This record gives sequence, structure tokens and C-alpha cells, in this order.
Amino acid sequence: MAWDGGLSGLDESELNRVFLHPEHRANLSNVTWLLERCDAAGHRADDLYDVQAHLFRFSYRAQLAAQSIGRALRRMQRLKAPDWPGDHTTEAAALIAPPWRLSCPSDSSQEEDWRLERHVAERVIRQLRAVGDVLAWRVYNYDRRAIVALSRNDLPGPFVGKEGLDYELGKVVEIKDKEGNFALLHDLTSVLRVLDVTELRPDGSRMLQEVKSSTAASATTKARRQLKQAERLLAAIDGCQPLPGAEATQLWRSTTQLRTHVRDISPLLDRAEKDGYAAAVISDRVISVLHLLTAARDGHPEAKWAGYAGLRNRLLEQHLGVERGLHRLQATSADTSARDPATAPWGIYPLPARHRAALICDYLIIQTFALADGLAERFQRRGLHAQVLLPDQNGTFDTSTAVLRIAGPRRGMVVHGNAVYQLLMEFVRTDRFIPAISETLELPHPPQHTLHTYSNEKAAWK
Repeated sequence: MAWDGGLSGLDESELNRVFLHPEHRANLSNVTWLLERCDAAGHRADDLYDVQAHLFRFSYRAQLAAQSIGRALRRMQRLKAPDWPGDHTTEAAALIAPPWRLSCPSDSSQEEDWRLERHVAERVIRQLRAVGDVLAWRVYNYDRRAIVALSRNDLPGPFVGKEGLDYELGKVVEIKDKEGNFALLHDLTSVLRVLDVTELRPDGSRMLQEVKSSTAASATTKARRQLKQAERLLAAIDGCQPLPGAEATQLWRSTTQLRTHVRDISPLLDRAEKDGYAAAVISDRVISVLHLLTAARDGHPEAKWAGYAGLRNRLLEQHLGVERGLHRLQATSADTSARDPATAPWGIYPLPARHRAALICDYLIIQTFALADGLAERFQRRGLHAQVLLPDQNGTFDTSTAVLRIAGPRRGMVVHGNAVYQLLMEFVRTDRFIPAISETLELPHPPQHTLHTYSNEKAAWK
């Protein structure tokens, strides 16, 4: 079975082992520290280079651990001893200090122990990529269209042992030494999947580069192919043509400026950090927060969970009680970091670094609830016909779920789960969401598949 660091499929005992694992706990501190350094760096090339160097070391250490754990698993499947951690070069040993800590004995003969160890290592890798995504959004000036365009390839595999890694690292150093500019290594992110490096120049412009590790004709041909793909993707940013691909997804920026409730939820996060949980009604939605570390620290996690569920359910009944025919929407923050390139990463939210890190590492869980029927009513106030398409009154949805059908005098469209998730988990104000979606119907040729972005997103994020 291939693990991706997700939480689905784990029982309560396995979840506890994941969250109490020494490396998972340590990564919460590492991510917090990296975010603090990133905040302080601003757009200064030397400081961003320093943050990236630390991120590279943390990521290399986690990836090498994942490979060593995978090796131990393969050995056990051949009825051999795990031989943890195996041999490493002197250079690798320096990068991975201190040694990776296991939660099981290093000579454990239990395959499930090593599967859980690999699971934790994959989670740490993904959490660190979420920090790389913060750098990516900053380099690309918080333009969601550019991020989505450059994420159209598959997520690359680990860079440990990657052919040409030394050349890519050398290019990052060369750009800093010769030009004084910061160059972002794409392999440290989950969202930049085209070409190898982005150079950020003092005037704010960006230069994408493919780093060749060979002068062979095949390497040159590959580099040219990558550059042509990048040109086609970036040409779609202005919305005049769709992104290459089967769905012909079109990028389009609304004239509506993005405004969110993120700062409104900050007191909820503080309260949850202190008491273990919190919940409140904010605008047209119920937002509840559970802080796993605080709940566990107090020694009565079951009581904390019961208190959390009780408070949340009372607010839901009072403010979003589902009457006959009404449909409640629900979105949860858990296990979402570094998964959907179209979603703003937790690391850029205007929140304290410790809260952003806890969200990235899933020690802080947020649930947001709203009524689909309330959204339909808001569209109808704008003179549009709106129909809820959800089959169930309660429950979650995925990005492809058809949530609403809206129609104007000349044309209509379906609002899918990805747009609603953005509303709920980026805490977009409904008075921004409704006009942004409605504006699509006013286009001369509305696209069949649209990724909605807002004007001046930079002002809403870090």
C-alpha cells in the first residue's frame, strides 16, 4: 500500500500514535519556527534564501527517513531484519542530524510498526511542502492564477537521490551570488510542478528556469518541452484561453476584492488553545475549533470532545437547524495541507505562526458550517434563479460535487464543491463570494469549468 500521509483509514490507536510520534510533534515546532522566519524575511533575498536552506535540510531529513523506512519494510517482506537506519554518506549524515527518531524499537519485527513510521514520515514531508507553498505564493505575489497554472503536472517525487539535484541547488546559489536574487527551488513546494526554479527579481518580475544536468540532446529537448509547456500555462493566466487539459479549465479573475473572516476567527483559536475547544457564530456560518494538544494535555480528551461536540451542536441547532428541505454544508480543515493547489495554504493566513503551524500539522481542527439554501437566497436577491442540487440535508461534499445551479436571463452555471470549500475554509465573506460567482454569468462566453479568483488577494493574506 502506498501512503500519502493522509489520516483516512487509521483507527483511534493509530491516530494517537501519529500525533504523539516524536518526529510529528517536533515538526510542529519546526514548521512554527520556519513560518516565523518566513514572516520576518519579507521579500529580502538573503533572508528568504536562509529560510529555504533550513526548509531544504528539514525536508531532506524527512525524505531520507521515509526512504530508509521503506527499505526496512521491503527487507521485512523478504523476512530479513529491518537494519535501521542503513548506511548513509557522510554528506547525508550531516544533513539529517539529529538522527530520525522512531516510536517503535529499531529492530521491531512488526510490519505495522514500520508502516505507521512511514506514514508519519510522509506526513512530515507534506507538512514541510506546505511551508514551501508559502514561499511560492509570496514569490508569485499571491496570484492564485499563476499558482494554479504552474501546478498542472503531477506532484514530483522525493528529491533525495534525484538526478540533477546538485545542479538545481547550484543554480539557486549561483543566482544569489551573481545576481543577489532569491531563487525558489520548486521541489520544496507542492504547487510549483513545472520547471525547476523561479528567480524573483528586485522589480517583482519572475524568471522560470529549467536546470539541465546534461548537455545531451535528450536533456535539451526535455528542457525545451518544459519551457513550451510553461509558456502555454502562463498564457492562460489572463483568462483569454483555457489551461491545457481535458477539462479546458479557464482561469478568470473577478473584479470583486477578496475579503475574509480570518481575523474574526483568531480569538476562537486563542480560546481553543487555552480551553481545548471553542465555537461561535460568525456572520452566516457556525465555526468550531478543537485543539488536540490542549485537549490531550488536560488528561480528559473524551470530556473535551464531548464538550466540543455539545457546544458545536447547540450552535448548529440554534442558528443552522435544518428544517425540512434545507441543506447544511460542512467543511473540515483536517488533512488538507499541501493537497489542493487551488486552495490558499494555511501558512499565508493572517494568523499567528503557532496557529498556522497547528493547522498545517492537524493539531488544530476547524469545522465550518453554512446553509446551501442561504447561499441560494443570496443569489436570488441579485435577480438570479438558484437551485440547491445536494441530495442530502447534512454531510460533507467533495470538489466535484454539484452544490448549486444558478441562472440569469441568458445563461446559467453550476457551482461545485471546490468553490464552496473556498468559501467555507478560506472564510470568504459571503458578500464577496456571491458577486464574484455571479460575475461569471456576465462574461460574453462563460467557461464550462472555471477556477474563481478575486482581485487583490495579496491584501487578504500574509
